[in-house]
Amino acid sequence: MSFATITALLLCSLSWISLSETQTVKIQPGEDVTLLCSNFSSSPTQTVWFRLVNQTQPRCISSIYKPDEPASFCNGVERKKFEVTSNILTIFLKIKHVDLSDSGLYFCGFYVTRNPVIVSSTYLKVKGKNDVTCHIQ
Repeated sequence: MSFATITALLLCSLSWISLSETQTVKIQPGEDVTLLCSNFSSSPTQTVWFRLVNQTQPRCISSIYKPDEPASFCNGVERKKFEVTSNILTIFLKIKHVDLSDSGLYFCGFYVTRNPVIVSSTYLKVKGKNDVTCHIQ
């Protein structure tokens, strides 16, 4: 069982509700990456992007209410590092110039009576110089 799966199960057991499987995105340091979240509502809904910190604490990155309005960023977030945009179908989280510290579980969702509902989750793996990939045939 992968780290991301275990983390997702842990979140669900802590009264979180998950609606999707975790995907993994691998990227090189210095590149930009855009994570996607399906727009799950036909009416305006506050969608929040989070990152799991220290494998236990969700940290808010940004929230967006309507596709035609700018996103707001949560306290302590380096605004020049992230860009959040939206259209009718998708909410995008762009992470600029990633480094190894950006690796981790990112997820988007909304709140129902103060409990977050996870719509989509992505494990971001920033590959270091010494990472080795093995292909078994």
